Amino acid sequence: MIEDNSSRELNNQVHNSEKEFSPKTKKRIFFIMGVICTLAVLGILYSVQNYGRFVRQDKYEYYKELEENYGKYNAILEMIGEDPLVDTPPSAIDDEKLKELVASIGDPYAQYFTKEEYDEFQKHYSGEYVGIGVAVTDEDGRVVIKGVFENGPAGEAGVQSGDVILSINGEKPKDSSDAVNLIAGESGGLVELKLLRGDEELEFSMNRTKIEEETVEYRQLEEAPGVGYIKIISFIKGTADDFKLAVRDLKNEGCDKFVIDLRSNGGGLTDESIEIADYLLPACKIMSEVSKNGEEKVYNSKASAADLDMVVLTDVGTASASEILAGAIQDNKGGLIIGEKTYGKGVTQISRRFKDGSAVKLTITEYFRPNGETVNEKGITPDIEVPSDEALERGLEELAK
Repeated sequence: MIEDNSSRELNNQVHNSEKEFSPKTKKRIFFIMGVICTLAVLGILYSVQNYGRFVRQDKYEYYKELEENYGKYNAILEMIGEDPLVDTPPSAIDDEKLKELVASIGDPYAQYFTKEEYDEFQKHYSGEYVGIGVAVTDEDGRVVIKGVFENGPAGEAGVQSGDVILSINGEKPKDSSDAVNLIAGESGGLVELKLLRGDEELEFSMNRTKIEEETVEYRQLEEAPGVGYIKIISFIKGTADDFKLAVRDLKNEGCDKFVIDLRSNGGGLTDESIEIADYLLPACKIMSEVSKNGEEKVYNSKASAADLDMVVLTDVGTASASEILAGAIQDNKGGLIIGEKTYGKGVTQISRRFKDGSAVKLTITEYFRPNGETVNEKGITPDIEVPSDEALERGLEELAK
């Protein structure tokens, strides 16, 4: 047999080399080989991905969808930027275009905010902000004042709930959000309102101040001893705690019957409304909300309850989170609903803020009463229907029975 001496010599060299390596050196060699193998695998994956970096699958799908839907717009803008006949290339999407886009989608509650607008929007739910002390809403194409804080600049000037805003500092507001932006500003700044009250035009001047918003007002009624009156103006952070405090205080004063006034309450934070319903009602269903894909979330009350003998007052300005509370009380026989049919806003929104401070608010779910009926564009029909200004008197009559 012919033996390959070169091969045998090479093998002898390898064996001799292995004998010369210490255990510590061998470990280093294996480590280096492992690193090389890992880098090789990463290189293969990079080439397969055809990207300069790794991304999670969800991010990959996001960017893929972004490219499919908006890639051509970005490409057009880049081409325009290279056009020698164009002096000033258009901005990609400015705030006004985004406002128009969000306003065009068919969701009446959708809204795009600039950074400044969203900062003001958030303040109204924190319980403290600079303003004149009014709550506004959109009604039949007009901006209407639906709540006035008695100790605020507007209340002291004589502004009343129901007044229609014609102009703010000489400018007509497009909607309630625009009105909030026009009123906003630094503490001490002048705000001039032109209002319509009935057929009469009125003008008011006042200065902005720091408003600590109290959304729960309560007292024992002089005309009905033993009856506690609690008005919830809106639902913001802390409203549920303030409501529970009001009940405790009135009970300590000897009240054993209650009027809960939700008239002109346009809503607010859903969680605060649900917490009050949980406090007032025994174990039961409060509401359910359903997303566009059909996913349902149910909110239930625990077994504990305040056990109040109560009536609830509503009107056309009772909306959103207020309707959640009113519907839960009515369907679970917690008390009579008295007054006018409610507004019918049976959807909830979520806000998403972006890196530049701007934000968008969009509807994400529709909510349903405990009996399974929708509230949206339908409202809640009271157990006893009377005009809003007669609701309190009728409520007291029912509590006296």
